[in-house]
Amino acid sequence: MTTAALLALFAGVLAWPVPSLLAAARWPHRCPRAAIVLWQAIGLAGGVSALLATVAFTVSPLATRTPAAMVDHVGNVAAGEPLAGLRWINLVGLTVATALAGRLFGVLGASTAATLRERHRHRHLVDLAGRRHRGHGTHDSATHDSAAHDSAAHDSAAHDSGDHGDRVAGSSCCLCEHRDQAGILLRILDHPIAVAYCVPGVRHARVVVSRGLLNTLDAAELDAVLAHEAAHVAGRHDLVIQPFVAWERTFPFLRPAREATAAVSLLVEMLADDAAARRSDRRSLARALARLGIARAPVPAGALGIAGHGGGSPASLAPATVTAALPSTTKPPGSAAPGDAGNADSDAGLAPPRGITNPVVSRIARLLDPPSVVWWQPAGAYLAALVVLAAPPLIVLIG
Repeated sequence: MTTAALLALFAGVLAWPVPSLLAAARWPHRCPRAAIVLWQAIGLAGGVSALLATVAFTVSPLATRTPAAMVDHVGNVAAGEPLAGLRWINLVGLTVATALAGRLFGVLGASTAATLRERHRHRHLVDLAGRRHRGHGTHDSATHDSAAHDSAAHDSAAHDSGDHGDRVAGSSCCLCEHRDQAGILLRILDHPIAVAYCVPGVRHARVVVSRGLLNTLDAAELDAVLAHEAAHVAGRHDLVIQPFVAWERTFPFLRPAREATAAVSLLVEMLADDAAARRSDRRSLARALARLGIARAPVPAGALGIAGHGGGSPASLAPATVTAALPSTTKPPGSAAPGDAGNADSDAGLAPPRGITNPVVSRIARLLDPPSVVWWQPAGAYLAALVVLAAPPLIVLIG
């Protein structure tokens, strides 16, 4: 009984105060990879502790120590007497354990299946309505994947893409470079809203950019944005976020579940920012974020965009229906205007005032003023993750 109480207490601590404290901390922004590992350990250990607590409570009448009681219960199950030695109150615990496990794994499976369906549907949409970047000539760079597109739309898209091709193709074209080096399937949507995102997948990932993006960003900014999206694809950051999305859907009434999803999503974006900064330029990515991120253009469900992961319907970004983005000059309270932030060598900085927690502004400030990382910070996070993961089995073994 003591073991069950300790496990339940540990699960409760990992479910409420710990996520709230970690989500409010600022040190994870210095070492996002280590912080994500700690978040994953907290989520996994919390779920395991809750399940083990109910199991320990169920088998407690069979022996004084929990490991021996578990062995005895397994033996009873093998002998065809799963309820031997259990009282009615223990059967309640068994019912709770079964319901909790079914809820956790059921929501995770259903959420994952729904996300995969949404991605498959959206890949089909962008393949139908998008076009490949094949070269720098007007007709080559705007060749459609589908012959069903009418000639008027083809000519209009070709003109816009051709203009951008001339603008970025001084010595090389970053669209071609990212398409060839990263091995990604690049799709261009003929729409004036500036948006970029990736639709992850094992072999069928897509990086999608709009005509508005090509006309808004210069070559360096576009290179940084494409490097950011390629980092999402290569790192399979969608797999990092998915368990937290499922956790939030399992317990929508828990504020820490929502905070955990938001915090991990921001850390994933910072990981992609760091990868893009190593390949391109921090200031260029910061300028692109200032131009695009504050506008908060919609991103389809299951996709990862330059401003964050998508949570809406994938149809919201179908090529003929993208209408929800705000103007690029939108200025939220307490932030710099995108035009001001986009000046190439502005020394004013984009650090948000104290109390402003806009994730895009935080990322811009982090890019312009990279945080210093002391070796013990990520090491401490990894050590804490190991301790958290080891705690549930240790509680069972000593119980």
